[in-house]
Amino acid sequence: MKIIFITGTSRGIGEQLAMQLLQPGNSLHCISRTGNSRLTEAARQRGCMLTNHQHNLSDVHGLQQLADGLFAEAAATDHLTALYLINNAGQLSPVLPIADATVDDITHNIAVNLLAPMVLTSAFIRHAGKLAVDKRILNISSASAKYVLPSQSCYSAAKSGVDTFSRSMAQEQAGQTHPVKVASVYPGMIDTQMQAEIRAASSEQFPYVDQFIELARQGQLQTAEATAERLIRLLYSEPFGSEPVVEQLAI
Repeated sequence: MKIIFITGTSRGIGEQLAMQLLQPGNSLHCISRTGNSRLTEAARQRGCMLTNHQHNLSDVHGLQQLADGLFAEAAATDHLTALYLINNAGQLSPVLPIADATVDDITHNIAVNLLAPMVLTSAFIRHAGKLAVDKRILNISSASAKYVLPSQSCYSAAKSGVDTFSRSMAQEQAGQTHPVKVASVYPGMIDTQMQAEIRAASSEQFPYVDQFIELARQGQLQTAEATAERLIRLLYSEPFGSEPVVEQLAI
């Protein structure tokens, strides 16, 4: 049995990742602020195992308690062949000059985008690190970690942190008997709620808003479905983890 944990499955890439991973032999655990009835129904129709765990990822102390329980249970599962964690949940806001962002804006962004993946990864390795099964962590990062723009400082800083965290973790695991493979991936520009949020910003909040509106108008954004398919292909690939940061997904 392959057990897969995915965060941020209420919509967008996370929903599509879960939908496409609902296959025989996979048991999915979806961690999201809200449940997803579409995934529940798809699991029922396909006869697959899926459990929704409703949790606000900005509550990192509560997240650790949830993760410790889930990962301990998963690690003790009979006939376990693989254990995967996909840190997908993300938050773009605040799309503002940093001087206009509140303390709550900043801390919530960093908690969801950076602290939650770190907390989940820590619990994952603590409970499953010594298991002699295939173990992989896919962190959904962003090109914003490398190509920074104004009014996205929190998001870019958090995603840059995810990349650095992935590189460091890969070094830690390199000497382990049963290492956890990790990759932080730039999925590209996708037609999701996050892109809609960017386009809704004013030019005073975000000077590049017109360029993002034009990209959408020209149909330059990837679909969540196609992006999820490419991410899963990478996750399942033999060389997964050989590069801790993947800046370009294969077509």
